[in-house]
Amino acid sequence: MMGWMQGAGDGTFYGPHTENDQPVLVIGEGAGLWTNCVTWKSPQLAQQYKHKKFNDLYYQDDE
Repeated sequence: MMGWMQGAGDGTFYGPHTENDQPVLVIGEGAGLWTNCVTWKSPQLAQQYKHKKFNDLYYQDDE
């Protein structure tokens, strides 16, 4: 998805995924499709995993 009047960058990407046997939505941005956030089905799961980095996702600071 490209932002309205976006002049640079590759946009924002959304993809369904599974983490810890839970369906999640992964949001990525940038040229490397770096993971920006993982959205969970409940506030409790979001709170539980709020600082967790998953080995199967690519983060910009992993470079």
